[in-house]
Amino acid sequence: MATAFRRVGVLGAAVLVSGYLASSCSNPSSGEAGAAGTSGEGTAFVSLTVSSIFMTVENRAAQPLLDIRIAIKPIGGATEYTKLISRMEGTEKRTISLGEFGGRDGTPFSLRVVRPKEVTVTAVNLTDRKYAMTVPWKQ
Repeated sequence: MATAFRRVGVLGAAVLVSGYLASSCSNPSSGEAGAAGTSGEGTAFVSLTVSSIFMTVENRAAQPLLDIRIAIKPIGGATEYTKLISRMEGTEKRTISLGEFGGRDGTPFSLRVVRPKEVTVTAVNLTDRKYAMTVPWKQ
């Protein structure tokens, strides 16, 4: 009799776990590249394109952006690798080497050592409006 109760308990737990996994897999991803965390507008203020050795940043705002901070956040979040750009004109495109990103201690970013999770971009325009967005790492 006791083994029958154990089987029912194990079966019930298996059903619950299966249901949880199925529901979590069917939800759409909310971390799409682009408008996640943008300030105000429906489109992203910058466009990011990542290759194995470069990141291309394009200003999509209609005006210059100031104090642009791009941060690569690794899985585990031990060290954030950042690059600062003082000013980008409207529709300007810049290609940045991934080696130009550095940690707080000056350690250069390397895909051989770090597994990135996401990229966060913050900026300010000429009228002191703040922009921020986070996009998942896609390569």
